[in-house]
Amino acid sequence: MDSINDQDISGERSNEEIELEGQFIMRVPEDRAETIHKAIRDGNVHKKLSIAMNTDLRHGEVWLEGSKLHTKLVDLPSTVESYKTSDKKKFYKTADICQMLICTEQPQEQECKSSDSDEETANKLRKSYLYPHGVTRPLKNMRKRRFRKKMLKTPEMPAADVAQQLKYLLTTDSLAESYKYELVDESDDIQ
Repeated sequence: MDSINDQDISGERSNEEIELEGQFIMRVPEDRAETIHKAIRDGNVHKKLSIAMNTDLRHGEVWLEGSKLHTKLVDLPSTVESYKTSDKKKFYKTADICQMLICTEQPQEQECKSSDSDEETANKLRKSYLYPHGVTRPLKNMRKRRFRKKMLKTPEMPAADVAQQLKYLLTTDSLAESYKYELVDESDDIQ
C-alpha cells in the first residue's frame, strides 16, 4: 500500500495535474462529433482528444486533432445512469452521470463580474452552472417544468396586529343578534 504524503492530506499539490475519476457527458458541435466517433471506433481516442480543465474545474479547453474548443462543465437537472456490457446480455452499472461538458468554438464569458455582494455573486455563479435542460429533446426546460420553485416565507403577522384582529372578532361576535349551534355525535356519522 502506498503511503500518503503530508502535501496530499492538506490539499496542497505541487504543479501536479488533477486527475478526476468519474463520468460526464461531452457535447461537441455536430461537425466534430464524427471525428470523436471515428477515434472511438479506431481505439485511439487518447491520441486525438485531450481535455484540460482550469483550477475552478468548471472551464477548460478540449484539443481535438489540433483544434481547440472552449468548455464549460454544467450540472444536469437529473442523473443519468451509464452501463457497460461485454456479452450484450448482462449489463453492469458503471456510474451515475450528473454533469455535462459543453464544448463550443467561441470562448464562454466569465460570469458574475459585477460589484454585487459576495453572497449574491456566489449565488449567481452557482445558478449559471445549472443546466436548464435534460439530455434528450423531451426534457427541454426540465428544470423549470419539473421542479417547483422554492417556497417564499410569508411574513409573520406582528403580535400587536394579532391582538387587534382578535379584539375585532370578539366585538363583532358580541354584537350578533342571534346565534345557533348544534352538537354532532361522531358515532352517528359512522353508521
